[in-house]
Amino acid sequence: MHTRLVPSIALGMVVGMGLCLPSAAAARNLIPSDPYDARVIAAYHCNKATTEGDYSAERLAQCKAVYDATVAFERSVQAMSAEQRSTLAIAKGLSMMTVAGGYTKLDGVMSARACKAVEAIDLALAGYDPQAPNGLEGLYALLVKTRDAAIPKCRTGGHWPN
Repeated sequence: MHTRLVPSIALGMVVGMGLCLPSAAAARNLIPSDPYDARVIAAYHCNKATTEGDYSAERLAQCKAVYDATVAFERSVQAMSAEQRSTLAIAKGLSMMTVAGGYTKLDGVMSARACKAVEAIDLALAGYDPQAPNGLEGLYALLVKTRDAAIPKCRTGGHWPN
């Protein structure tokens, strides 16, 4: 079984992109039995739950746990290809995009905790290698656009480290 996903939230209420994403954000068919793809699928499921209206603290904690599990998985792998590393970068970024959007929705502003999640997106994207295509380029572009739109708002609020 393969999963085709299109995330539904990109800090839309924060950066004015709207809640529906362009089809360019669509990913290749993901294989749930592949441990790298499984991390992206887990992040997507978390994203989907929030777009269906579940912005509860428990749901956002679950999304953060998906991110933490991806980080733990990444640390446990002895050797990864550039494509696998990029896939995990997307999974981490997507998880934290959902967390940032949820916190912004709950707080009504780009709060410190939302900006901390945006910072995690930025760090995750540093692990993406555009020279190693993995079929997730649309999601990478979405995450970059989200990050780039959110950072100035975090700076304005005094919540960006640089």
